[in-house]
Formats: sequence, C-alpha cells, structure tokens
Amino acid sequence: MAVNEENPNEEKLFPATVKVEPGETPENLILVEQDITQTAVTIRAPRSVWETLVAGQIHVTADLAGLSPGEYVIPLRAQLDVSIGQVTKLNPAAIRVTLESRATRELPVSVEQVGEPARGYEAGPYDLSALTAVVSGPASAVDRVSKVAATISLDGLKTDLQKDVALDLVDASGKPVAGVSLEPVSVRVKVPITQKQGFRDVAVLVDYVGRPAAGYRITNMTVAPLLITVSSSDPQKVAALPGFVKTQPLDLTGASDDIVVRLPLALPEGVSVEGEPSVQVQVNIAAIESSQTEQRQPEFQGLGPGLTATASPDTVVVLVSGPLPVLDQLKKEDVRVILDVTGLEPGTYSLTPQVSLLPEKLRAESVLPAKIEVVITVGVTPSVTPGTPTPTPTATPSAAPTRRPTSTPSATPTEIFTSTPTP
Repeated sequence: MAVNEENPNEEKLFPATVKVEPGETPENLILVEQDITQTAVTIRAPRSVWETLVAGQIHVTADLAGLSPGEYVIPLRAQLDVSIGQVTKLNPAAIRVTLESRATRELPVSVEQVGEPARGYEAGPYDLSALTAVVSGPASAVDRVSKVAATISLDGLKTDLQKDVALDLVDASGKPVAGVSLEPVSVRVKVPITQKQGFRDVAVLVDYVGRPAAGYRITNMTVAPLLITVSSSDPQKVAALPGFVKTQPLDLTGASDDIVVRLPLALPEGVSVEGEPSVQVQVNIAAIESSQTEQRQPEFQGLGPGLTATASPDTVVVLVSGPLPVLDQLKKEDVRVILDVTGLEPGTYSLTPQVSLLPEKLRAESVLPAKIEVVITVGVTPSVTPGTPTPTPTATPSAAPTRRPTSTPSATPTEIFTSTPTP
C-alpha cells in the first residue's frame, strides 16, 4: 500500500478507547485486581487504513508471565492487525495489577434453621445430599470464609420438607464472602416433620338444629379452619376421637338469610385445642325457586293522539320464575305486558311484547306469543281478534328494539344439608 500525496500518513487518536487484555496468569495465581480496563490509543497510519480501521484490529495486552504473588505495574503493549501502521502512544501506558495465590478449602455444610414447625409438631434430623463443599479462589478470600450454610425455613410446617437450597458463604461476622467459587453451589435438604405424642389434627363438623323458613333452603355451609390441632396430657383421649370434633349447635329455625357466626368447639373433657377455641361458620340460605304462568292483556304505550290500537291475540302468557315466597305473593298488577307503539302511524305491525315485573327478584323466562299483531287506526276502534292462536302478521314494519329474556327457567331444587343435625 503506497504512501503518497493522495494517501498520506495521519497520526491521530483512535475515536474509541480500546480494551486492555491481561496476558495468561501464571499457574496457581489469580488476577484479583487491575486498575484499568480501557486505554486511549494514538496511531500513525495511511489515510486509507484509517478509513477501514476498527477496534477489533487493535490489541492492547499486559504480560503477566513469570510473576509471583504481589502488586505490579506492567507496561502495556499494542499491536495492529494491519500491514502498515503503528501505535505511537497509549494513555495510560501501564496497568497496576494484584496477583494472589490460588487456594482451595473443603468445609462442612451447616444448616441454618428459621422458624419452628406448627405447634404439636417437631423436626427430625436433617439429611443433606452433600455434607461438605469445596471453596476455591484467591487465598485471602478463601481464608475469610468461616462457614458454608444452607438456610431453611420450618415455620409452621406440618409435613416433611424436601427442597434444593443454595449454599451461602459467610465470614466470622456473618457477612457474605465474594470473589470465590463453590462446588456444589446447592444441596438437597430433607427434614422429616412428625406430630408429637398427644397431639392430633381433626376435622371440624358443624352441628346445627332446626330448618330454614318455609320456602327457603341451605345452599352451602363452610367452616374455617377446616382442620384443628387438639392435644391432651392423656394420649389415649386424643387417639379415641372419631377424626372430627363438632361445634356447639347452631339454630337455623326460621332463617331466611345468610348466617355468619363464630361457634365454640364441643371438646371432650381433658382435650384442648391448639390456638383459637372457636371456628367461623358461614351458612348460605336462599329461597327455593319455582315458576308459574301469568295471563295478561297487553297495554299500549306511546299511542299517538286520535289513534286507536288493537292486539291480536289480546291475551299474552308470561312464564315467571323466582323465589317461591315471592311468587306466592304475586299480584296481578305486578306483571304487565307492554306494546310500545311510540311514533307509529296507522297500519298493521308485528311487535315484540315487553314484560314489566315489579318484584326485582322475579324473571320473565318467556312470552307467548313472541310476536303480536297490532293494528293502528284513526278514530274507529277495530274489532279485537280472540287471542288463542298465534296470528300471521300481514305487514312487519320495523319497530324499536325490544328486550328479550335470556335466562333459563329454574327447576325447584332439592334441599341438601352438609351435616347431620343434632337430634
């Protein structure tokens, strides 16, 4: 590559700093510290070289061969991967390094326990997949390691613990030690959790008497907690329990709404419960649902002045469903069938009836017929067509959209109880 007036040499600073690459560390030594990782490089090279020169073609190294443990200032060396060109300056031109001997220690793995098993339970001996671990790295850091620990939590446990636990390296004051490697990095810890003699977990059974009000039923019954721990100084009394304890009786006589209450436990003499001596009971009570048909004459809504309207058929059947106690008190005025004729001119229309229900808990499951022929006339009232068969409309002008029932009629459910009442 010729250097001439068109391709002159140019000496200038490379636009980016270049990474410093320390050489191979002597055997059994570790490079633990270096004061710089980058340096600025000034290069003299032809203009054509500068046009294509990239950082990957510049190598800055520090020779560590033959060194022993200690601190050194090493001159930096630079090399270019180009045929013409040279490095004329490095800034900084040297690197300060610290070398240490490589050390290895084998230490026992200790288990650090946090918390205790649930009351009435105890932990057995720990089982570890590895009893020791090997720590390696700079001698000063390895010497600071005081303990290799696996920390486990047994807080509130009632069942065996089995999990992989990462190992921690700490010094004599309990602070983490960094800059070293560990093998293995984790261990599998197994801890058996067993129940103490004289303790036992039993279920809670809600005891109740009476029945909800007529037309109502129990839909659900829950208790919290589901299990309790009981104990006795006489283990035979605990062993003799049938696997559950009852609450004090809950009276449901005449109930028509949900019940939430705390109930004490009915414990045998000499047996006590660990923790709260009562439980929270929730009983959900709902009305038994049924359905019935109601016949109504449609009412016209929004009929213009001077107009009259007739419906064919003039009677509509509405299937109404809901709580039985509400259905039993249903009045005629509680169910209305509306035909909206707002803005309609004289003519014949096929309209969808709308149902208005006064009791909010009731639902209109269906309306028969679903379409009603409406004749609107001026002044004279046309004769009313008897309302048995569903008419065939003679014209179907578009009308305002109407509400359609979407729910499915509910069958009368069978009452189900979740526990046996006390006689």
